[in-house]
Formats: sequence, structure tokens, C-alpha cells
Amino acid sequence: MAAEVRMSVEEYLQLIEATAKNVKRVGKAARTIKRETKPVRRKAGKAAKGMAKALKQANAKARKKNGSFKKGYDQAKVMRMAHQIRRRGL
Repeated sequence: MAAEVRMSVEEYLQLIEATAKNVKRVGKAARTIKRETKPVRRKAGKAAKGMAKALKQANAKARKKNGSFKKGYDQAKVMRMAHQIRRRGL
């Protein structure tokens, strides 16, 4: 069983003041902690960069002027073509 502790309002405020002296600007500290714990961004690899060019080429081949797919093409086929272009370096 825990002992019961009673204190007056003045004692409570004094206790809060004493502990607050050890903490410098809580709001500012919270912001710096957030900044430090952001996830580290990874640099895009060679394959990811090449894929952008390959997708442009594959989309150009698979789409009409109005933006819809030509007959026989869908997004899956475009992605397969883009991977093939990237690997071959065409």
C-alpha cells in the first residue's frame, strides 16, 4: 500500500518551480528531437534513375496522342517494356 502524501498549493507550486528550472524551453526541445529523428533519405540508385528514362520511352511507344493505350497495351505491358529497355540500355 502506497503512503498518502498531502501538500498545500504553495508547496506544490514550489515543487513545480524547482523542477522547471532544470528544463530549458520544453517546446523548443521537442522540436529539435523531431528534427534529429527524421528518417534518413536514401540516394536513388542507378537502376531507379534509368527506370525514369525507360518509362518515358515505353509510354511513348504504348500510348496514343490522346493519352489512352494503343491496342494490345496496358500498364503491365508498359512496365515490362520499361524494365527491358532499362536492362538493355536502349
